[in-house]
Amino acid sequence: MRSRLALSLLFFVVLIITACGSDDASPAPAQEPSAQPPASPVATPARRPTPTEIPKLGGILLLANRGDPPSGFDPMRTSSIALHHPGGALFGPGNLVMRCRENMYLICPGLAKSWIANPGFTEWTFSIRPGVLWHDGAPFTAQDTKFWLDMAFFGLQGGARPPAYFKGELGDIKKVEVLSGERVKVTFGERYVPFVEALANPRLKIAHPKHLMEPRIAQGTADVSPITINLVGAGPFKSESYKSGSIVSVRRFEKYWERDSGGKALPRLDGIDFLIMTEPTVMDAAFRTGRLHGGARGEGHYLSVIRRGQYIQDIGPKTYFAQMEGGMYRLAFNVLKPGPWQDARVRRAMALWFDKQAAIPVVLGDLGWTAPSLGLVNPFQKKNFLNWPRFDPEPLEQKRAEAKRLLAEAGYPSGFAIGHLCRALSPVRCEFLKDHLSGLGINLQLAIVDEGAWNRERITARHDSQEGAATPSPVPEGTESVYGRFSENPDAYAKHEDKAVDALYHRLRESLSLEQRIAVWRELERYLYVERTYIIPIAVAIQVVPYRTAVKGLAIPTEDGHTNTDFATVWLDKSLL
Repeated sequence: MRSRLALSLLFFVVLIITACGSDDASPAPAQEPSAQPPASPVATPARRPTPTEIPKLGGILLLANRGDPPSGFDPMRTSSIALHHPGGALFGPGNLVMRCRENMYLICPGLAKSWIANPGFTEWTFSIRPGVLWHDGAPFTAQDTKFWLDMAFFGLQGGARPPAYFKGELGDIKKVEVLSGERVKVTFGERYVPFVEALANPRLKIAHPKHLMEPRIAQGTADVSPITINLVGAGPFKSESYKSGSIVSVRRFEKYWERDSGGKALPRLDGIDFLIMTEPTVMDAAFRTGRLHGGARGEGHYLSVIRRGQYIQDIGPKTYFAQMEGGMYRLAFNVLKPGPWQDARVRRAMALWFDKQAAIPVVLGDLGWTAPSLGLVNPFQKKNFLNWPRFDPEPLEQKRAEAKRLLAEAGYPSGFAIGHLCRALSPVRCEFLKDHLSGLGINLQLAIVDEGAWNRERITARHDSQEGAATPSPVPEGTESVYGRFSENPDAYAKHEDKAVDALYHRLRESLSLEQRIAVWRELERYLYVERTYIIPIAVAIQVVPYRTAVKGLAIPTEDGHTNTDFATVWLDKSLL
């Protein structure tokens, strides 16, 4: 028996579905608490069985993974897709809440069965879903939730363990309390209306069982991570084995809580083997020869137009392509390091110099856009939350003349040298920046590092500039971890300590209407990209992942490849293998 309750929150409809599962849920909106909602957005539908197809149980899904999961498999320490691709299977599709599979712009219950906010939106109370088990058989409780939120936001006393890199997305938490009836109350120092929208970011996974981690911490192991406790999670699959550089194997967790629309237990697969393939060419060869059912997610492994064409030529109708809107290709500055780039005029000059359209064929393999009309279907372009492509509409020649003027005015008519942290996985992105800026007399000196060093170095202030990790969020309030101050958000693209950015996010979280949110977000983007130019947005990628037609029930998100990586609804049609 399904019961459904939907709550419209501001710019899109946020659903609270109290069903046990949400595989095929299609709930109707209920009464709306504040602003009049716009029309519900439409997401790319999940690849689900047709009415004549009955999902089959069993089989091992073979997927490529871009690399070894970094940071001890700890979602509090990294947003790397190398972790979150297998991490969804181990730890689940979200946390207390999750993005709905059939429409990622809607919010579905996860480990919480329901939630409610006080009238001032300064307190959010979650009722924990009964019957959820960790992989070792221990129950998931309200105490686990408090433990996770406390560690993510506050860290450990005395700095023994810093907060999670996504702390900024959680807002201004003052305290987390366990209430009777397996409930958890989160109290904020300011109004936070879209809290559950930000919380639904799939990177915010709960991978920290209190009963296993707290004793380790008490013994002095403050840096305890999921790998330390044998990857015990609460997701649809449990850890079978992990061999560095080779494979992450997970197998069906028979006591997983979620059920499909027909009331049948999930997951459907016997397990998944994530085969670690750091080279895209190795992945391509393995797919063509039948050793993979699906490709890896992540920069460098997403297909270009040319590679996609080769798949079509070699494999033909036995493959299909999941197409998702991806992260922004950008250049971000470390203004905490001395150098010419500390002058906003210099950063602005560099921003005006780029021929952004030229990046699409060279850097993004002809799969990307620089204007909203060129992107995939996305509610933001309809709701005016996407502003940066509208900045600087002047002809390139005019912008470049202004760039030279600004650089000369700042005292650098002949240019200067600036360092750049470059990811070895995708050097073409760095080379494009270097080649373009050379025309302005700027020598971008590339420090090319492997994936392990990249994940360590990008959260430091040791480099003059970098691109930053691709961490998109469909919720403006959920972007503070990548746009906010470095001391509070180590994974931020740009490294700055500008408290004006804090103030803008404060206003954004307190906004009570769609119009207010749009206005503040436009102001924030203009401040980041134009007035201060901490970040130069260049283009948005379209991410393409190949799958064999035998892979059924796959939920394909409209954007953000970190979404729907639990694979709980996937099944294999062995007749097509």
